[in-house]
Amino acid sequence: MPKNVNSASRLVSLIKSIPTHPDNTQTVEVWALLFQVQERSPQRRGFVVSERLGATYRELDIVRLQMEAKDYSEELYAPAISRLEAAFSTMNLYNQWPHARQHLTAETMVALAFCAEIIDNEEDLIGTEELTEIANKVQELEECLEGTTLPPRLKSLMLHHIDLIRKALAEYPIAGARALRQAARTALGEIVEVREEISAHPNSREIANLGAVWKRVNSAADLALKADKIAQVGQKAWNLVEGFLPG
Repeated sequence: MPKNVNSASRLVSLIKSIPTHPDNTQTVEVWALLFQVQERSPQRRGFVVSERLGATYRELDIVRLQMEAKDYSEELYAPAISRLEAAFSTMNLYNQWPHARQHLTAETMVALAFCAEIIDNEEDLIGTEELTEIANKVQELEECLEGTTLPPRLKSLMLHHIDLIRKALAEYPIAGARALRQAARTALGEIVEVREEISAHPNSREIANLGAVWKRVNSAADLALKADKIAQVGQKAWNLVEGFLPG
């Protein structure tokens, strides 16, 4: 377990978990395995991998900003961040793995590890069991929607929310609890927009399951972000819609 949990420590853990690959492996396949992308279509697989790499870029930007705020000399960490950006570049996706791997040097990893120690602890880790339980509840919700009699607009919204949660779970190793919080914020706004349609189905098992899943997501994020003064904002906002969202 890292001393501090932050953007830098997550990137350290992510890079350390890259398995060994033959030199003739396409970079896109390395990232697909690391990010557990299971899309069969090469085009779709490349798209999802690009999304995950975009998330790593956002974390690198956060590391840079946080190190600047600590007032450390830029030359101590900026070259490492630049090399990591080169490693994560989507321009390497269809090149062989060494094109990206060459940037993941021991010196780069040491610099990133120092950043992880310098930057403050931001959250607690969410346990594997909790993440698995959320994933299982999402699966149950998806199965519940098979043959649903809900209006197409509500079914479409719920399928979109399933995608939101699954993407947040996939990005959790990269962005931490922030991924779950952002997904919940997006979903909350969408639910408010269709509140009247939701209220018209007060006994819907599907809607009740949706509410239960989002409460579990918010609870996990709140516990992880307990040191954050605004950590409870997400759940408080969700409580405002409980009158028309059962569960």
